[in-house]
Amino acid sequence: MADSKTEQINSIKEKISHFIQKATSKEATQEGNELFDFALSTHIFLLEIQISKTRTPKIIIIIDGDNGVGIADCASVSRKVGAYFEEDDLFGKDEKGEDKPYNLEVTSPGIDYGLHVFRQYPQHIGRTLEFELKDGTKKIGKFQAIEEDKEGKTIFLFTEEYEVAEGKKGKLKTKYKPATIHFEEIKVAHVQISFKKK
Repeated sequence: MADSKTEQINSIKEKISHFIQKATSKEATQEGNELFDFALSTHIFLLEIQISKTRTPKIIIIIDGDNGVGIADCASVSRKVGAYFEEDDLFGKDEKGEDKPYNLEVTSPGIDYGLHVFRQYPQHIGRTLEFELKDGTKKIGKFQAIEEDKEGKTIFLFTEEYEVAEGKKGKLKTKYKPATIHFEEIKVAHVQISFKKK
């Protein structure tokens, strides 16, 4: 059973999530948006909210964008969310009747975070991804395209890398083959960074 602190944190997460989702929804951008500016609303989306249980809570909001997110995007979201905190009094008052302190950080996911939602994938077409599947297996290859199968389910086309033993010494050699994977099979994917010299 969740304690009162956990329940409070979950409630705050839900309110922040609702605020950002409302600010970045298609309805908001079509009707005119007083929460975020139009350019910001049309391309960013929420990935995760983390809130610590420390005396002064630290709120980390992780956002991404259809073409990635920059420092200016994070700063803009931080200002808007901070203003929302002050207006809605999310963390309550202390014994002196003043707003309780908190630390707010809005950040991009970073390379180690991985791809968790469909909207993250289109910007990574042409890159090599490692797909971790829900059945525990992994596949790696160059992400080529997004299509739909006959049942209307989303599939990813990629050039899969695999190794075969060749020669008398059984030396492993990397080979490639076209492959597909259903989006619903994927647990998370990670972009593979190459450090090879050109």
